[in-house]
Amino acid sequence: MTAAEGLSLALLELVEQGRATPCQGRHRDRWTSDDAAEREWAASVCVGLGCEVLDECRAAAAENGEKHYVWGGVDHTATAQHKRRASCAQA
Repeated sequence: MTAAEGLSLALLELVEQGRATPCQGRHRDRWTSDDAAEREWAASVCVGLGCEVLDECRAAAAENGEKHYVWGGVDHTATAQHKRRASCAQA
């Protein structure tokens, strides 16, 4: 089973139990916001609230090579931008 499939199964289990992750809640747009402060808030919520699928989400993001938005409590947009700046500085 891939990490993405594991995440999907974990999310389906939560739905069947009538529960949701923070990224499925009222402020779900912050996980994919263009505003770095909103993404920082979203990442802190994942970890701070102890999201039930945090590990599965991180694994799926790593497996898929996510370069944007918040996955598993990590802002991959900021990471991608930092790597891009570092490679430009070395050139």
